Order: sequence, then structure tokens, then C-alpha cells
Amino acid sequence: MGNRERIIEAALDLFNEHGCRSMTTNHIAAHLSISPGNLYYHFRNKEEIIRAIFERISEVVRATIRMPEDRAVTAAELGSYHLVGIETLWNFRFLLRDLSELLARDPELAAGYRELQQWLIAEFMGLFERMIAQGDMHRPGQKGVLHRVATNTFILWTSWVNFLTTSKSDPDVHPRDMLDGALQSFLSFEPYLEPHFAAEVRAVFESHARK
Repeated sequence: MGNRERIIEAALDLFNEHGCRSMTTNHIAAHLSISPGNLYYHFRNKEEIIRAIFERISEVVRATIRMPEDRAVTAAELGSYHLVGIETLWNFRFLLRDLSELLARDPELAAGYRELQQWLIAEFMGLFERMIAQGDMHRPGQKGVLHRVATNTFILWTSWVNFLTTSKSDPDVHPRDMLDGALQSFLSFEPYLEPHFAAEVRAVFESHARK
């Protein structure tokens, strides 16, 4: 692993553990036992490091939600999308905790986040349309409601870590908490699923909880 990747990994660990605001490039360099000059050779400032981490987030998220093109989406796959998605967000939790501040400070990061946000909502819409077409989901009666359901799913999915870290007196987050996040997101559209399909998705969560 080269120094650029080491810097990204170290920054991610420090940001997740201590928050982005309190960590400087000097903290990151000291953590790696390299000189600040060595770090600045790869990144001019902390904002560039955060953008590099966000690029990694975007790549992971886009790889996580990949629907099969030649067959129906299964309940097991739908449950897995949510479990892996919540786990991914936990791995990059600093961004969600400090999101408003980071986006306000860096217009380039804000533009990238908005693009990813729009892509994710569109992916949820595509997923819902696929499940409607295959007979496992019914379309809401009113026009435009399906898009709102997709937006609500995105909001729940991406806000869960921040909700956990701001609502609990105990700052520790446990695997069960992340499983609850996947379930909360699923509940936003469960009423539109056929009962047998919804039950199979819930079984994925229950099986994961027993591990």
C-alpha cells in the first residue's frame, strides 16, 4: 500500500473515531509517523483527503446496489442490499455525522454528494419498478407517491448512523443497532410489498440477527 492509500485509510479511521472537525493533517501525519510535507505531497489539505474518501464511498455504494439484469430480484437480494448498505455507511460514518458542515465548507464535495444522492434515489425507483413488474410489489395509488417512497428510503438509509450517535447516551453502536437501521429503511416500503415477499425479506434480517 502506497503512502496515498495509507493516508486515506488513516484519515478514515481517525475521522470515524474522533470526528472530522478535531483532526488535522498534522494529526494524520503523526498517526502515520510521516512528515507533514510527505502528506502534502499527496494532499494539499484536509478537504482533498475527505474528497478522496468520498470517492471511495461512492464506488462502494454503487457496487453494493447492483440489480440482476436477466432475472427477477429476490427477497434475499433485497434484504442483502439493506444489510450491506447500512454496514457500508457505518464504515464511513464520519461523513454522515458531519455532513452539513462538510458540504457547506466544500462546494465540490457537495456537488458530488448531490449526484450520489440523486443516483441512489433513482436506483431505489428502478428497484421498485422492477419489483412491481415482477409482481412482488404494488404501485401506490396516487401519482408521484412511489418517488416519495424511494426518497424516504434514502433518507432513512443515510440518516440512521447520525440518528444513533445523537439519540443514545451510550455512544457505542452495536451490530444489532445496524440491523435495526436496515429494518427501519425496509419498513418505509414494506406496506407496498406482497406479504409473502415481505416475509422473505424479514427472514433475511432475522437470520442475520441470529449470527
